[in-house]
Amino acid sequence: MRTHHVTIARAIRRLTVTATALLLLGQGMTALAVQPTAKTVPWVAANSLIPHDIFSGEATRLKGATDVQGPNFEWTWDFGDGSSVATGTVTNQYVIEASHTYAGSVGDVVTATLTVCDTTTTQCDSAQYYLQIRDKNLKTEVNRAIDEGLWNLHKNRIDTTCNGLPCSNWSYTYTTSLSGYAAAAASSVNAFEANGHLPGGNPDNPYVETVQRGLRYLFTTLVAEGISNQTAGNPDSNGNGLGIRVNGTEYPYPGGSVMDAIVTSQEPSAVTDSGGTNIVGRTYRDIVQDMADSYAYGQYDFGANRGGWRYAWNQGPDNSAAQWGAIGLLPAEDRFGVTIPPWVKTENLVWLNYSQYYTAYPPATYANQYYYGCFGYTGQGYGSPAQTASGLVQLAFDDIPTSDGRWQAGEKCARYLWGSFYDSGADYYAMFAMAKAMRQANPPVEKICSAGTVCATYTTLTPLDWYNAEVAAGDPANGFARQLVNRQNPDGSWSGGNRYYINSRVATPWSVLILSRTLFQAGSPVAVAEAVPNPAVAFQQIALNGSGSFHQDTGFVIDSWEWDLDNDGAYDDASGPTTTTSFPAVGDYPVGLRVTDNDSPEKSDTTTLIVRITTPPIAPTAQADGPYVLCPQVQPWFLDGTGSINPDEGQSEPGRPGDTIQSYEWELDGDGDFGDALGAQPDVTAFFQASGVGDYLVQLRVKDTTSTSFPSSGQPDLTDTDAAQVSVKDAADQICNCVDDLATTRAKDGKVQLNWTPIGTPSYNVYRGTVSGGPYLLVGNTTSQLSVFVDYGLTNGTTYYYVVRPYSSPAPGSGSETCQSNQTSATPTGRVRR
Repeated sequence: MRTHHVTIARAIRRLTVTATALLLLGQGMTALAVQPTAKTVPWVAANSLIPHDIFSGEATRLKGATDVQGPNFEWTWDFGDGSSVATGTVTNQYVIEASHTYAGSVGDVVTATLTVCDTTTTQCDSAQYYLQIRDKNLKTEVNRAIDEGLWNLHKNRIDTTCNGLPCSNWSYTYTTSLSGYAAAAASSVNAFEANGHLPGGNPDNPYVETVQRGLRYLFTTLVAEGISNQTAGNPDSNGNGLGIRVNGTEYPYPGGSVMDAIVTSQEPSAVTDSGGTNIVGRTYRDIVQDMADSYAYGQYDFGANRGGWRYAWNQGPDNSAAQWGAIGLLPAEDRFGVTIPPWVKTENLVWLNYSQYYTAYPPATYANQYYYGCFGYTGQGYGSPAQTASGLVQLAFDDIPTSDGRWQAGEKCARYLWGSFYDSGADYYAMFAMAKAMRQANPPVEKICSAGTVCATYTTLTPLDWYNAEVAAGDPANGFARQLVNRQNPDGSWSGGNRYYINSRVATPWSVLILSRTLFQAGSPVAVAEAVPNPAVAFQQIALNGSGSFHQDTGFVIDSWEWDLDNDGAYDDASGPTTTTSFPAVGDYPVGLRVTDNDSPEKSDTTTLIVRITTPPIAPTAQADGPYVLCPQVQPWFLDGTGSINPDEGQSEPGRPGDTIQSYEWELDGDGDFGDALGAQPDVTAFFQASGVGDYLVQLRVKDTTSTSFPSSGQPDLTDTDAAQVSVKDAADQICNCVDDLATTRAKDGKVQLNWTPIGTPSYNVYRGTVSGGPYLLVGNTTSQLSVFVDYGLTNGTTYYYVVRPYSSPAPGSGSETCQSNQTSATPTGRVRR
């Protein structure tokens, strides 16, 4: 099975095929054969085991690559559902795709496999590609759209060389200058990075090389320049006398995008290996600092309209160009710690005050009150969407909060303009500006207008969720997500906008960035909610678990979980990663979860799951538990499906045996055969020892006894499946630095006390079993600094076996555990009375 990292098994395989090649060479081959490496595109870069979203009955594109090509290299896609494979010759090592239509139930996980073989030597390598059938809703459609959009960008990169090294750009037909190519390349690179595909990522991810190539190209589009004092102050923050800008026409436009792409790489200390004088050999942060210095130097510094940017430095500004300076300077300061002279923001506010219909024309006196608060182009104007959104972006850069009247007036204007411009879905330039403004607002804006119940005193327009709104759901207009999903081309691109100079090479990455809900970090929080059991019966207690939520950017964590249990839109019914609820009658009940990260400003994501309340017979709910961390120091290794629940347990038709779970079947190797392990807590030590170090996706299928318990229903025995991640670690891995001194210090009447020395964390889950070596069940947890736990309610004379596992999230037993301690045992005894 292919893993996220090179496994021991794979290393052994490579040694074997190398030995075979050497033998063949000795028998007359003229050259040593090349071992191919199969690569598949992960949906989540930080965790390749999270499946791609697909819809039953709709074709999906499987995406892969390799490191070799030529007539003697053959690729094969095994779709994992028993259908015929697809195969072909590797003519382009970077693009190995196949289309397939899956059929199944929501929740089904399928493991497809890409194999690349050298037909001359029969050396092969395989990589797995995970897919999961989902409900078709806006969120999953967005995921599909991003997935396809990134693949389109990957396929359409133009490979060349920069400073003698491989690099890539993306064509932009509006202009052949470096400015056009820089804008397309920067936006494309940023789209990959904002979805977690970083230049320092796993080389088995095909997008990592694409980002590396794109960044290398971007540095060749830059040129160093001399800078001098501005009227407002000295722009040379690092004192080297240099600024850096894009080497092309109208360079203030693409400069902001290039800064964004460099900053989102998250590698301020990386050193460039491309570019010209004063570019190559310098750190990313130093280059961005000099780019910021050039924007400070180029800020228009004369008259009442000073403080913005236009087509070149120190030109009278307009609110189309000015946003790009702000959008580049903002992440440079926030993410790379670049110095921005304070007067740059002060001067920029002069421009914004000049170009906004705000103080000079209050609503009571302004002839056309609908445009009050709008930003103009080169002065006070009639507020096109791009110009007003540009003004809002600059307000965010200038640290103006959403409580400020200037922001609220501009936001109301944007809401008024929605119907005539934004809802057309064809103005990608304006949509991108608007999305930037809403996300960079302090705090970020979820609904426009964010203040008040109506968006202006002169209109009855109501607030609108700029991202999620859907006419089909009763909203007055479609938000950007629905518009862009509907406008995506079959090849994954976006095109056909109402600006002739915006083609698919910028419309596509801009659309991906809008849909991704992040701009300058490597991904965003992702809310994942689970209900057990689901379906259920009326008044049954249902456990809700949001601990499977994750962050695409490993530099941030989720630190807040909020639940909406009554579907009123307010996430105030419960907090924390887990909670419980019940419902009184048959029906479908939406449950909402909102997760928030620890970024500044914070970013959130929401999800809604449907809990179905029905009547027997009801399918069981499988719980595969995990993720599992398996360390060699502590064996045997067990999987645990005991959390699976049968909602109608014990119920039946008169005279029939009670319904129950009759079987637990595990699929471990990705072939779709649920026969690799059996039982609720199978010992899988031998299987994963043979598999080797690496990350694996396993599945559990549980089956009930419906056919015998409810024969008149005509239904077969009902099943449910669930997936879990398994990580097999090397003994030297830091995560396997486990507690090794767990001991029972007291065994008394009906209780046992445990003690151990904590390692790195005071948070531990305590497990108990009645058989040496397990399996074990979770009996409690402790955050005691003394690492003491007392287990009560035990049966005297019974020997109990204990282990403890540290956990890293506030959700005991949620799968956030690392490793397992040594085992200790004790036998409680009753007090002898005399």
